[in-house]
Amino acid sequence: MPMLATVRVPAGVDDVRVRAGLLDRFNIEIAGGLGPFKGKLWRIGLMGSSSTESNVLLLLAALEMLLAEEGKGRAHGAGVAAAQAMLTPAHLPEAVQA
Repeated sequence: MPMLATVRVPAGVDDVRVRAGLLDRFNIEIAGGLGPFKGKLWRIGLMGSSSTESNVLLLLAALEMLLAEEGKGRAHGAGVAAAQAMLTPAHLPEAVQA
């Protein structure tokens, strides 16, 4: 579904702890996997205010912090910087730039 992103939980990352950290520390709620996917993926809604540029960047920054705490971090700010690069006018469709 285009309004839902599914993300594989990295090996060794506590799915519940990360999702609880998102909610408790950043007021961001994402869902875990269901059935055989429980603990293996995250379901991230991309609708309404959740899909605004500022909220997407907040989610990426929060995930970077929490994954670093789980020992799975990359360079701080790398995900946010990559997303910001894709949000520059050169990468956006003409209809969005207008």
